[in-house]
Amino acid sequence: MSRKRVKLQWVEDNAARKAMYKKRVKGLMKKVRELSTLCGVDACLITYSPYQPEPEVWPSPTEVEQVVASFRNLPKNDRIKKVLNQEIFIWQRILKARDVAMKQLMKNRKKEIENLRTQCLGGRLLEGLESKDVLDLTWAIDNQLEAVKKKIENLSLDVTVDALNNQPLTEQNRNENLGNELGDDVESDFWSNLLKLS
Repeated sequence: MSRKRVKLQWVEDNAARKAMYKKRVKGLMKKVRELSTLCGVDACLITYSPYQPEPEVWPSPTEVEQVVASFRNLPKNDRIKKVLNQEIFIWQRILKARDVAMKQLMKNRKKEIENLRTQCLGGRLLEGLESKDVLDLTWAIDNQLEAVKKKIENLSLDVTVDALNNQPLTEQNRNENLGNELGDDVESDFWSNLLKLS
């Protein structure tokens, strides 16, 4: 059975918030340890909280100092290349949410126009529609007409190819087939006689 998804918002109850903090910090330290062990990277964790007088660190204060020192010794461009602060993180989330919202709006609009087109086919008049609706409806109908035209072209091409493949035998084709059946001598005699007649 899957766990209930936690809603990301401030926990008002102080005791519940403290319990959640301890549980999450423990899990976070475990993840950092796994990352460091599995991938062979230098990693550390420092957390400050109102529940502890001293900051909690992983793996140890001296190792944390070594990791931070090696980070500070990097050139400035390398240090800030992949740094993600709260503001950048929030902007990324906003842009992503905007993108999702725009896609959903377009999807909804497409469904609205599809419903309107169906209503028009059922006899609804265009009177009373906003100009935006009429333009979108025209665009949707034009797109559908183009799709129908392409389908007709494809079907007519298929029919033409089938007709060419299944065309009735002409006199020459019949004679060629007969010649293939009787052998090359009969075929050469046939063509030489035909040439004499012409």
